Amino acid sequence: MAAVLQLHNVSLQLGQRTVLDQVTCRVTAGRVLGVVGPNGAGKSSLLRLLYGELAASQGQVLFHNKSISSYRRAELARQMAVVMQSPVPVFSLTTEQMVLLGLVPHKRWFDPTTSEDQQQLQLALEKTGLLELRSKPLAELSGGELQRAFIARALVQNAKVLLLDEPTNHLDVHYQHQILQLIRQLNLTIVCCLHDLNLAASYCDDILLLDQGRVQAFGPAEQVLTAERLAQVFQQPCLMVPHAKLARPVIHFYQQQREARHE
Repeated sequence: MAAVLQLHNVSLQLGQRTVLDQVTCRVTAGRVLGVVGPNGAGKSSLLRLLYGELAASQGQVLFHNKSISSYRRAELARQMAVVMQSPVPVFSLTTEQMVLLGLVPHKRWFDPTTSEDQQQLQLALEKTGLLELRSKPLAELSGGELQRAFIARALVQNAKVLLLDEPTNHLDVHYQHQILQLIRQLNLTIVCCLHDLNLAASYCDDILLLDQGRVQAFGPAEQVLTAERLAQVFQQPCLMVPHAKLARPVIHFYQQQREARHE
């Protein structure tokens, strides 16, 4: 499969701090790449490089084999949708009004909303389960409903690539799985920063494991997420426990037993 996004020896310096150090990876068309690692590993910064908000200090970021910097912002927005961590909505809008903002990259000032636009809106609301909430103010949505609304906006944007930064952050278990099941069904190329390793193991095809800005491993999830590697990166003993109903093992971190004290 073709590479949609590529990073070649990418480093990012912010002030005196090296945030990313010679990162190389590729995002394959139609697959879900999970970006994982400890706090401060550089996950969100990497995402911001991928959609051109930050510029690499060294190396190349390529989108369809062209430098990301060669794209105009509007052109990039027509092809790539971004849902950042805890996005701040305009609470005076209804769900439908906010989702329709996905049309902005495709419109000029004062262009009317067409019947085709309305069909896209309808389809996005259906896919995200928001049809009954289309007239509801954003201020009245739950965390899971709000996150689904941002994904619906990305669908209306009609982009083929979706970047998400911690889409399950602050959501309960039900909504975490609901959101990730939804994005798996979208048939898009997806890059998703995740904090929960078990969610990453369950929903991602490939994993990029970062630590202090450096790549510790990159490849298929079952090859990257090993107990030995995770224990080293997260500095905590780790077990991979087989599960009777799941294709992949469950990841458990545990506290090292202290030696018994003898009087």
